[in-house]
Formats: sequence, C-alpha cells, structure tokens
Amino acid sequence: MLRRTSLAAFSLSLAACTTPLHNTREVLQRADTRFFIREQCQPKSTASFSRAQVSGLDELPAALRERLLADLPAEATGSRPFIQCQDVAARLLEDRLHSLCWPEARVTWQADTSTGASASQPRLNVQLGARYQVDDIWVVQRKNATVPAARIIKAAQSALPKDRACSARTFEDIRTQVSKLGTFHRVLVVPGPPPGGEQKKVPVVVDISEKPPAPRTK
Repeated sequence: MLRRTSLAAFSLSLAACTTPLHNTREVLQRADTRFFIREQCQPKSTASFSRAQVSGLDELPAALRERLLADLPAEATGSRPFIQCQDVAARLLEDRLHSLCWPEARVTWQADTSTGASASQPRLNVQLGARYQVDDIWVVQRKNATVPAARIIKAAQSALPKDRACSARTFEDIRTQVSKLGTFHRVLVVPGPPPGGEQKKVPVVVDISEKPPAPRTK
C-alpha cells in the first residue's frame, strides 16, 4: 500500500511538472509584441538567461522560470534614431511577470563591477512583490458567439484553486476547463488591470475566438 501510494504521489508530481504551458506561451508572446511596439525597439540578438544569472525567481516552478528567461533581448535597436533601447532585458522580463499576475514585480539590472567575476554571477535582480488573488472573471467574445458568457464564467470559476491564487498555473487550469465547452479557435487567459488600493485582487479576462479571423479582402 505504501509503495502504491508513493508511486501515485510521484506520478501526480511528475504530471504537474510536465503540464504544457500553452496559455503561458501565448501570454508571453503577446507581452513581448506589446513591449516592442510600445518601446519602439527591435531586438538585435536574444539570449536565454540561466537560473544563476537571475536572482529572485527561485520560488517559481522550473518550467515557468525557464520560459520567462528564454529569448530575452541581449541587445536592441530603436526604430528611429532618437529612440534609446537600454536595459531591455530587465524591462521586458518585468512586463512578462506583470502578464502572469505579478503586477508589483520589479526587475533591475545588477551591474557587475568586480574583476574576474564568474559569467554565472547574477545580473538581473527580481522582486516579485505580493501575490494577488483572482477577483471577477471577465469574458471577451467575438461577434456571433455561440457559447454564453455565463457558461464560460462558471467553467472558469470551477478551475480556481481554493485560495483563488492568481498565477500562471491558475490561467492554464482556466483555459483547460473553458476549452471543454466547445471547439474554439483560441482561448487566452490574462490578468486584467489591478484595481489599485490595498486590495491584492485582480480581474481575470478570458478572451475567446470561436473561429479563425476572416481573411482580409484586398
């Protein structure tokens, strides 16, 4: 019995570690696109930062941490001559964390002034800030949607953990549960704007496209 229980616990742990981060990948891609448009910068080269190069992310699951630190801009250039693209890796990582429900996250560049320092010495310092809870659930649908918003909200609420923690894992669970309601082209779960004040709660937006976008006519 003990051996079976241990094997079952190991299997559950392994499944949690290997859960595909489909929603997370799309959320980060959207965050990256919005960042470069807003900053009017384009990456000239990218690099994946190692765990040793970034401090403050140890509490995150390894798969999520690796996704956050992948393909950060090592160097970027402005779309116009007067645009200065500095500290883009730190600022983009900050935006990525905001998009995954760490609205208070701050990332700073840790300058290395020592001589002969190891290349693995931390270069980015992350302060995640307070963990937020899921507040209201909002639904965004396209014209002629067939699945009522009330059903989507009910499905999303059923996926929330008991503590209503707003996290990448919660977003993945909401996406999985909502996707069972129909054959959707896309389901994207993102945090809404924090309400401000002392309440550590944030709305969650479930953005659904039931069909692919119509091709543009020339």
